[in-house]
Amino acid sequence: MVDSAAPAKTDPSGPSVIALLGAKGGVGTTTLTANLAIYLATIGRQVIAVDADPRGSDLGVHLGIAPPLPPYAAPVPAFGANSKSPAPMVLPRIEVETANMLPARELVEGPIPRLRLLNAGLSEPFRGSLRRSSLRELRVRVGKLNADYVVVDLGAAPTDAAITFWCRAMHKLFVTVPEPNAVSGLYRQVRKAFARHSLDRVEGDAQTALQTAFASVGQMPAPLDIATLLRRESPELAATLVACMGDAQPPFVVNQARLRADLELGDQIGVASRRRYGVRPRYLGYVEHDDTVRSCVRKGRPLLLESPGSRASRNIEKIARRLFATKETRAREPWREVPPDSHHDVLEVERGATDEEIRRAYKRMCSVFDSDNIAMAGLLDRQGIEAARARIDESYDVLLDPARRRPYELSIFPGAPPVTQRIEEPDEPEGELPPPPTITPETEFSGALLREVRRSQGTGLKQISERTKVGTNYLRCIEDDDYEKLPAAVYVRGFVTEFAKCLKLDPEHVSRSYLRRYNAHFAGKGASL
Repeated sequence: MVDSAAPAKTDPSGPSVIALLGAKGGVGTTTLTANLAIYLATIGRQVIAVDADPRGSDLGVHLGIAPPLPPYAAPVPAFGANSKSPAPMVLPRIEVETANMLPARELVEGPIPRLRLLNAGLSEPFRGSLRRSSLRELRVRVGKLNADYVVVDLGAAPTDAAITFWCRAMHKLFVTVPEPNAVSGLYRQVRKAFARHSLDRVEGDAQTALQTAFASVGQMPAPLDIATLLRRESPELAATLVACMGDAQPPFVVNQARLRADLELGDQIGVASRRRYGVRPRYLGYVEHDDTVRSCVRKGRPLLLESPGSRASRNIEKIARRLFATKETRAREPWREVPPDSHHDVLEVERGATDEEIRRAYKRMCSVFDSDNIAMAGLLDRQGIEAARARIDESYDVLLDPARRRPYELSIFPGAPPVTQRIEEPDEPEGELPPPPTITPETEFSGALLREVRRSQGTGLKQISERTKVGTNYLRCIEDDDYEKLPAAVYVRGFVTEFAKCLKLDPEHVSRSYLRRYNAHFAGKGASL
């Protein structure tokens, strides 16, 4: 089976490089690297998994490949129970290749076709060498490999060389877990990645000035802080940094998620990082804590081969599809068009948000900027959290007071037409229920038809949202056929499928017919979805 989510090799100059870097040791970077490589191989891609962890090579174990071992000669016991003669040894013929346990430069065949393993030689030298290799050498060597994808496990050492390799890879991924030190390590990597990203964007005297600015405050400054410092001395360079903040969206995943709070942590990290750094990491999803993972690691068997139907396996496959999503097909950013640092921006609501939407946004932001929230680890101290909460409270008070909200919006949206607030739909439809529409096997489902079915069953959007975990804004856009405000097709398919299940409709038929209308809308614009 071939999955279009991971395109085949199209550039003859070299393979597509996927680099994974852990926020700290033990977050599961090697496990994700191994299973991501297996996922790509199972959908027909030529894949090479590279072990570039300088702390130790164990990627082969996660792939089910036995490490090289020297020969062992068992002693031959002497005759007689009371014999005092030493036990003779039967020694085989020792060869240099068998006695030397150092890794070889050759590729090793993996557990399935189209998958091979390469030891990068960063943890120990290759055979016949006295020094370890470097990531610079690896970058040159990777470019000469014959494969569609090269998946590189960089371990958890955020060195300058590792960050540079990570930033310049075609696809990249940070891995963290719901622990304070791991989240703090993720923020540190975000800062270092932004520094590398911004240095790659400028050249000449501007690059020299930026390097001097980084050195003066340390190599890992908060992006907003360094931009503020440069705004006085070099406004143009500061403007370039602000533009880099919008471009830099380092992807990351949360591994070993156990609690509901762990499932929400990724979105909270994105919100908190944007408010503090001006950089919003792209959250690709989570991998649930699953005892099957530990069982597979103990057996030395890859998760996707040993237990492809487990929760963790399905999570990894979702992350892989999102990782390879193009800018056109990935989930679109919220459609808010509000000035930066405005009250709307602080609460992350649009201009015409209802009072109920503002209340929900306020509750969400308060949960993010909480001293007990892991998302604050390494980001804000107690005074910073109090200042952020005071700004959130101020925005909430202004937007929820009509007497203050109207003049405020007139001041920040000059010349814009007045926006009337949407009337929030009641949770339960009022009055007598309308009759259900006629549905046949040939029925083409539109948003309006889904609304008719929902109202005939006496179900409100809020109830649907609670059951499906799909936001009411997206549900409303589905019913309005507002395709421009919906995310990519892969997400819309999931939303519509869950919507149909709640309405007791055929989910496959509903999603297939709705997606035809969705894709037809963008086909006229030349969008590839």
